[in-house]
Amino acid sequence: MLRIFSSLVILVLTLELAVTTYSQKIPWTKLQSPVNSTLRSLSFVDSLTGWAAGEFGTIIHTSNGGMNWEIQNSTIQTFITDIHFSDNNYGWAVTLKDVFPFNTVLLKTTNGGENWFAEDFQDSTAFMRTIFFLDSLNGFIGGSYIAYTSDGGLVWQRAEIDSNMVSGFPVYEFNFYNRQFGYACGGRIDIAGVIWRTTNSGLNWAAQGISPDEIFDVYIIDSLNAVTLSGDPEGFFGIANLRTSDAGMTWGFEELPFYGLSFSIDFRTYNEGWSASGYKFIFTSNRGETWGKVETPDSSIVYDLQFLDARNGYAVGGNGSILKLNPDLVNIEDDGQPPVSMTLYQNYPNPFNPTTKIKYSVPGLTQVKLKIYDVLGNETATLLNEEQGAGSYEAEFDATSLPSGIYFYQLQVGENVKTKKMVYLK
Repeated sequence: MLRIFSSLVILVLTLELAVTTYSQKIPWTKLQSPVNSTLRSLSFVDSLTGWAAGEFGTIIHTSNGGMNWEIQNSTIQTFITDIHFSDNNYGWAVTLKDVFPFNTVLLKTTNGGENWFAEDFQDSTAFMRTIFFLDSLNGFIGGSYIAYTSDGGLVWQRAEIDSNMVSGFPVYEFNFYNRQFGYACGGRIDIAGVIWRTTNSGLNWAAQGISPDEIFDVYIIDSLNAVTLSGDPEGFFGIANLRTSDAGMTWGFEELPFYGLSFSIDFRTYNEGWSASGYKFIFTSNRGETWGKVETPDSSIVYDLQFLDARNGYAVGGNGSILKLNPDLVNIEDDGQPPVSMTLYQNYPNPFNPTTKIKYSVPGLTQVKLKIYDVLGNETATLLNEEQGAGSYEAEFDATSLPSGIYFYQLQVGENVKTKKMVYLK
């Protein structure tokens, strides 16, 4: 199955001309790699510490920002489709056996990869390919279906997915905005690209077909906005630009004037996003409204990328390729659009239980206060009381200790005050 997929990818990408639309030099530098096997997945926990994994059971690790990489003993020889670390110690990876019965195997480490332990996934009939953990205990696995764990992967529970024509299609990737709200993506070639959406910590998911072909990754901008790209492996249709502004309820579709696939997507700044797309990067400077193409150094193939902040980004791909962002060739100061006025947004989710996010923006350096009041006007919490510069911010409110009911959140920026209502339902 992986060989067929790789052949389709190579066919499409060789048809695509390597044309760059980036106005500067290519802002990526090729690093020395200890392997020449394909690296399919990347997981960094900070700007210095990261892992990459892929073909032949390869797992490599860096603790100095990619200057040096060491090969870790994964204990297996099969293709690792995904690797994920929740912190410096706890990590997981997914692979499929290449001999009968071809079941899923999970790898786990509790010491940063010094020791990896392989174990068959509890469902021998499931073909899983992606894994994601919120912390050392709570995580998700996807492929034939979506399952979750609350004990670090010892036991997996199958999540509830609404029943429709696309809900049972393969899952390729997870991305969570917070513990309650997240997306999964996947689909089937030439049938549908699918987004799954959860608002209750992954216990239940709603599936929606939004494109004609598979979706390999989705980036969450904020509680309402997300963006993804979907390409046609045969090269008959252009890459699809897909965006939502209502928390995934509906998605806009726009066909871009170039071809290929988007394997991974991440944003360097609020506005600037990149996609690892085989022999090229896809690039946006306006939060996904428009996209262009960017060459890779030495025509490297890229399958996954990750930004830790505006200065630190990494990508991996074919023949052991490892790339690092060159911050001298990007505009480090362009880290978002400063708001022109004070804005207080509606909290999300609303109603909520027990946490919700409150997003706001301030026009310049000033004292900012964010407080919570009950219906009688009693102050129940102070979320913020500090000086902040121009920009967009977000605060989380946890109402676990409070009774259900109507509450008000109030933002004070200098002498200006705005208030909105929210509902807490246990």
